[in-house]
Amino acid sequence: MDSTSSFSKVRQPFPDAELLKVGGSTCECYRVRLYGKLHFLKRLKPELRTNPQYVAAMEKEFLMGYQLDHPHLVRYAARTDDGILMDYVDGETLNLFIEHHPDYFQKHENADRFLHQLLSVVDYLHSHQIVHLDLKPGNILITRIGHDVKLTDLGYSYADCYTDTTGRTDKYAAPEQLRGEPVDARTDIYAIGRILQTLPCAPKYDHISHRCTAADPSKRFQSVAEMEAAISRKRPHWLTVVLSTAALLAVLLFLWNPFRHAETPSAQVPAANDSLLVSQEQMPQPSISPSEQQPAPTVTDLVANQQNIPKGELTKTVNMEESSSSAKSYGQTAPSSPAQSITPTVQATPSQSHSQATPSTPAQSESSVAGTQSHKAESSAADLASLHRLLDNAIRPIFEEYLGAYKNRDYHHLDKEELKEYTEKHSAYQRACLNKFNELWKTYQHQYDKELFYAEGWKTHDSYDSLTFLPSRLSHK
Repeated sequence: MDSTSSFSKVRQPFPDAELLKVGGSTCECYRVRLYGKLHFLKRLKPELRTNPQYVAAMEKEFLMGYQLDHPHLVRYAARTDDGILMDYVDGETLNLFIEHHPDYFQKHENADRFLHQLLSVVDYLHSHQIVHLDLKPGNILITRIGHDVKLTDLGYSYADCYTDTTGRTDKYAAPEQLRGEPVDARTDIYAIGRILQTLPCAPKYDHISHRCTAADPSKRFQSVAEMEAAISRKRPHWLTVVLSTAALLAVLLFLWNPFRHAETPSAQVPAANDSLLVSQEQMPQPSISPSEQQPAPTVTDLVANQQNIPKGELTKTVNMEESSSSAKSYGQTAPSSPAQSITPTVQATPSQSHSQATPSTPAQSESSVAGTQSHKAESSAADLASLHRLLDNAIRPIFEEYLGAYKNRDYHHLDKEELKEYTEKHSAYQRACLNKFNELWKTYQHQYDKELFYAEGWKTHDSYDSLTFLPSRLSHK
């Protein structure tokens, strides 16, 4: 083979060459066998073999392709007297492959794999200062085994030493290429976007192809690497999917945690401050036997379970209470079944009335109260509204002073020291409220029923107490 011979010399060194039904407007393609290996022979059509422009383009393609080596670029083997000899690819062009495999690109993993290989070889060309300028389905081969990409035809390519291009495919050419303006890597990116629009999976890549085919090159992806990054964000790696799923499950398990559905704890006043409490003689006892009382979980238990804190480190306990009525009694344990009802003993006076009886006395007695006497203290609506205003004005500043900082906080985000501090402030809030109740009672005992006064007082206390922490903590109140 004479390496210095001109492409215009018409000589067929392969008499057994098989003409293939592929090729463009300027070339004929053959399958030939050389030393037992199949090759692809590309020759100019007879009428163009003496045209200097096309002869130069054929030689340029060989000289550019011969120095390149990429797994997804057809390898240029040698040049003949009138053509280029390349490795033969057993496959079909992209447009024929889509016709024969219409469902292949419906699977996004197949589309991702195809696009990754195409971008890989185009990026390789750009790294060698080569712009393909004729990217289209007809120049992309898909192998029969493995369905791998093989890019071919560098005849219209632009390089530092080959600045003249002889043609283009208008359907896939960028606007600047059609206008004859300077081209660069973004021109190839435009063609990739047009190719994406021809694939059956196009809707999955709408945002990618839309940006690729922007008329203004500055609004396209500025490099193949930038395009790859955008596709990676759309199709995250399987490990990312696994980690994201695990994180979601962790959040769901956290939300399902039974401790999140417990009530916001109410601190119990320590025994040392019993002198501040209303005595048993002052407030009636509920008729419930010691065997029916259910112990309430404490903050020590919650913290020990959730944060592995030794119980001995916390000296304050917290009652987790649920009341079967609309009013929650201070120190009262809710019955565990409907049969375990609590019937308070109420002292009523003829001149006073109350629309509902609310249990509000502490369950401190260990013996049962004989009988189930029940009386309703009644009061006028005006008196009750006046009492609510009185109690609300008294409790609001106390709440803001001790617990205002805990509004809309997340109970589960408190660390050990913060939880201990909250427990102490909650106890102080309880004691301050009780002191205020006793102080007010001395002034207004002639105006209100005692049982009603303290019941409404603790309801006001609880209504402010419920403002602490996130609403989800109060869903079972």
